[in-house]
Amino acid sequence: MRSIRDFGVLPENSPDLNKAKLQEAIDWASPRGAALYVEPDDEPYRLAGGVVLRANASLVGAHGPVGRGTTHATKAQPVGSVIATEDETRPLLIVEQATQVRGIQFWYPRQTLSDPQRIVAYPPTIQASRSTSAQGVTLSCLTFYGEYIAMDFNCSREVICEQVLIEHCYGYPLSGQFLRIDHCYDIPRILHCHVNPANMRFFAGAFSKKVIDAVVACGTFAYAIDHTDNAQVIDVFTFGTSGGIRLGPASYGELTNFNFDCVTVG
Repeated sequence: MRSIRDFGVLPENSPDLNKAKLQEAIDWASPRGAALYVEPDDEPYRLAGGVVLRANASLVGAHGPVGRGTTHATKAQPVGSVIATEDETRPLLIVEQATQVRGIQFWYPRQTLSDPQRIVAYPPTIQASRSTSAQGVTLSCLTFYGEYIAMDFNCSREVICEQVLIEHCYGYPLSGQFLRIDHCYDIPRILHCHVNPANMRFFAGAFSKKVIDAVVACGTFAYAIDHTDNAQVIDVFTFGTSGGIRLGPASYGELTNFNFDCVTVG
């Protein structure tokens, strides 16, 4: 495992420079099946979107899920293995096959906490590749702050995804959509995930009631699955969205030990 700092990814860099340096690091890691360490710091790594996590590479940070946020000594911001973005045009990370993202906090510092008219509809934080089949992807121990859509695996018949494992991921998506999966065969697994509007309590406070009402008004589901083979959804929690989970007509599997504290439908 090598630190992303070895490749010039630094908190003081511009988002575009960090994107270029991180892509260089991933391009080094991919043919080796190597992991890159997001070395903790009291300042975030600011990153432009469109980074491709290429086959065989892992991006790993220091954390388990930190569902109330980490705390800076003097600033209203998280600390540790933190990636911050303000990119409104591209998904932050695009994942290919045999990849892993683990132990990282993703932060949108410009996202509003109080004014529903100022909600930024960011692209998904993590998105499955649309050009190559994302099979054998692990997303684990991730925390999202201010995201609009956290994880997007809405693939197609032409470019499917398979064996997607999503576990111990926490956040509160302002679209109401935390995870969406379509055309995922050979069993997607969603385990031990938590959606709650108080997930930034320790460094930024919580979302206002008006913002939460706007999220509910989207009429969306925190989890949505369709065209799947025996999806496994175990121990998931949702609060403050319109719906908990939508299982499409072409999906089947098991849903156990869930708590959907939602406004419209579980």
